[in-house]
Order: sequence, then C-alpha cells, then structure tokens
Amino acid sequence: MNKAIFLDRDGTLNPDPGYISDPKDYELFDGVCEALLKLQKAGYMLILITNQSGISRGLITEEQLESVHNKMKKLLKAGGVTLDAIYYCPHHPDHPYKGIAECNCRKPKPGLILQALKDHNIDKSLSYMIGDRTSDIKIGLAADVAPVCIAKKPFEEYENIPTFSNLSLAADWILKQSSELRA
Repeated sequence: MNKAIFLDRDGTLNPDPGYISDPKDYELFDGVCEALLKLQKAGYMLILITNQSGISRGLITEEQLESVHNKMKKLLKAGGVTLDAIYYCPHHPDHPYKGIAECNCRKPKPGLILQALKDHNIDKSLSYMIGDRTSDIKIGLAADVAPVCIAKKPFEEYENIPTFSNLSLAADWILKQSSELRA
C-alpha cells in the first residue's frame, strides 16, 4: 500500500486572494517546492484535495481551473515536484452545479479523500491531510487521515491538531513522525 500527503491548495500551497481564474495570478508560497520534495523523496504520494465552488458560482470555468492547475504543476515541476493526482469539488450547497447542490465531495465531507484512497491503494494510517482551514481538519478526521494544520495558531476547537506556520515546518514534523515509526 501507498502513503500519501493530501494537500489543500489555497492558503496552503499558495496565497488565497479568492477564486483564482487566471494562471498569471497563481504563485506558490516560498518553500513549498522544497517541503513537498522532501515528502516526495520520503515516499509520500502528493494529492491535491480542493474545493472549487467558484465553478458552481459562475466565477471560474473548469477550463480556467485546469489552466490554473497547469501553472501550479509547472511551478512545482520547476522545483522537482510532481503531484500524483488532483481532486476537486465544483459544488456549493447554495449554487447547484449540473443539477447537484449536495454532494459527498465538498470538504469537510470525505468523498475526495475516500476516492483517492481507493484509486491509489493508500494506507490512511500512514497518510496526512494538510490544510489551513477547519474544513481541512474535518475532512482528515472524517476520512480517518491525520490532519495537520497550517495556521499562525491552533484553532480553538482543534488545539490538539499539530499546527505549523508554514508547509516546510509541517513537512519536517511529518518526516520526524515517519522516522520515529520506523525506529
């Protein structure tokens, strides 16, 4: 079985100005490539898990999202990193998309992670979900994948969740946990 790092996009890999529809507006945070490269070299699959309700709201098309993701993949590749998969939810309960308002794929519901676990033969006990919002913590808990938070301080209701100010510190902590398990 494989192990994976499930990654939120906006606020975790890149600044979150709101609904990015133009690739020229997409940039990674400093240190993201280095952090992900360490995790990738340690044998973790890297899987993006992202809500993209801008699609159902009519603020971004799926083609624009694909262009933004192509820019993201290009920036990551320049740093030696390759994502193994991208899963996104276009839905929003207040804005039906293709007739769907309620789904199992909008974070914090676990559908995207559950699908990735199945698609890639992933051992959830060896995997982590990294994100910057409570919905990222909740999806990790709902899918039984250890959540790790990127925030300035822990969320009050999730004080016991490992929280780091950036992805690099989170990656170092995960690698330390992984090496302690092998010891």
